[in-house]
Amino acid sequence: MTSNGCFFAAAVAPDGFADGPSGQPSVKLLTTGRPPGGIVVWNTFAPIPAARCHRRFRTNSPWPPVTRPYAFTTLIPREGVPMTKSDSTHSSNDSAPHSLRAGSLGVMGIAFFVIASIGPMSAVVGGVSLAFANGPGAAVPVLFVITGILLLFFAVGFVAMSQHVVSAGGFYEYIGAAFGVRAKRAAGYLALLSYYGVVLALWALVSVTVARFVVEFGGPDVSWVYYMLGGQLIVAFLGSRDVNVSARVLGFLTIAEILIILVLNAAVITQGGAEGLSMAPFDPSLALDGNIGAGLLFCIAVFLGFEGTAIYSEEAKDPKRTIPIATYLCVGLISVFYIVTTWVLAMAFGVDNVQSAAQSDPSNMVFAVGADYLGNSFVDAMKVLFVTSTFAACLGLHNAVSRYQFSLAREHMLPKALSRTHPEWKSPTRSSLIQSAIGIGVTLVAWLTKQDPISILFSLLLAIGTLGIIVIWVFTSAAIVKFFRTEKRGHSRFKTLVAPTLSGLGLAWIVVLLLKNWDLQTGMPDSWASYLPLVIAAVLAVGFLLPTSTRPRNVAPESKATRTKENLQ
Repeated sequence: MTSNGCFFAAAVAPDGFADGPSGQPSVKLLTTGRPPGGIVVWNTFAPIPAARCHRRFRTNSPWPPVTRPYAFTTLIPREGVPMTKSDSTHSSNDSAPHSLRAGSLGVMGIAFFVIASIGPMSAVVGGVSLAFANGPGAAVPVLFVITGILLLFFAVGFVAMSQHVVSAGGFYEYIGAAFGVRAKRAAGYLALLSYYGVVLALWALVSVTVARFVVEFGGPDVSWVYYMLGGQLIVAFLGSRDVNVSARVLGFLTIAEILIILVLNAAVITQGGAEGLSMAPFDPSLALDGNIGAGLLFCIAVFLGFEGTAIYSEEAKDPKRTIPIATYLCVGLISVFYIVTTWVLAMAFGVDNVQSAAQSDPSNMVFAVGADYLGNSFVDAMKVLFVTSTFAACLGLHNAVSRYQFSLAREHMLPKALSRTHPEWKSPTRSSLIQSAIGIGVTLVAWLTKQDPISILFSLLLAIGTLGIIVIWVFTSAAIVKFFRTEKRGHSRFKTLVAPTLSGLGLAWIVVLLLKNWDLQTGMPDSWASYLPLVIAAVLAVGFLLPTSTRPRNVAPESKATRTKENLQ
């Protein structure tokens, strides 16, 4: 603080890197000003609540040689002048609108968001049945073992990275920390496109399904578009409110959908299945007799959304602890859930009959098991929970998209207006509402132009969204290896090199399989849909080639990569 009552903004060296007198961290004067009641201290490395930080900066000062913007942490009262609420508000006027609510989600809250985004019930009814139909038949459980191990390797490196990069931007921040701002923006744009595609595809699926179920239960025959618009409006309301509101809704729906599948599993096991219980579906030789590539595509697709733990890191309680636990919990639980459920479905039809049953009627495969083992009333409950499961997945992914938009806008990669949060709930309200408006617009265009909601909205958008997300996972694996080559943080080589390398190679192989089986994904062979993967390349090129901004960025402190002094230099 200067003698005339001004305040200063200072940058403080991180713990363990002292270059000031007597080994004390040095403090460099960056700027001055006159808030009414306090001085502002900039601390570039301390983990602090988002509500108390708001401004990032760039500087040419000798220390710290900032290659990324960082944030101030503390308001220190001026001597003899009490700090009031208005003083704090004045001094943090720029920060509050651009910060999410820190410390609002625990392990279970994040887990509910992520598992709901995956949509276990809708995944079993849709994706798992297609894996049986197009893959190696009864050996699908083996493919889920392989997929679970692959994603566990990915999670190992991802968790190590989450200790150093905390941001609502999720994986694109990881890519930026390793490869720079251009790669970061390209990955961010691709993530946005991919998640929009998956969300709209799920909306198309659930709206058509609801329309059919309503007629089956004796209701009116109403066009799918009204259900899709109604669902989007509900999610627009929930997504713009306090994040805990969505967490409570998703928690209830997620528990219900998992429980009903567990009841189905228990019924098949206790009744001995169609031909008695056996471990034949886990025989690797059985898997080699079928189309492993096509089966893996559907197996990996039903895991989409598990990476969402990174997106909620700014809102997590103690993210360095919460994110690893939530990530391993989600990957472990979902992997076991799919492995057991696919084994049970193989037992329900018999090893020799499960593939033909899936091929004859994939959409009703799981419901048929429910009818045979528990009766039609149970199937009615399953149908209701299938709808709520898909709705929960839409809500969970909606929250992910709104935070991607918020984070990109906060770094001036999208219009700045999207980076403002609600003054009370601290949710990315504007981003959420804009996302809903875009979704409603796409829905109306598809309806007015008489596009088929399943063959166009669902199949094509899900294919392009799935491809884009897996490409991001590949880039993230490479980013983890690159980041830890220069950042020696005490992690083992298994976490920073072996696991991410294995996951990156495995996921890259799945990208190749997806491209080779593209017509199987879209259902439109030898058509314009065959060129859709070029959209991925175009988005990456635009994001990478656009000029970068050198303006200061108003970003919350949690969206930073904690770096060593040597790396900053």
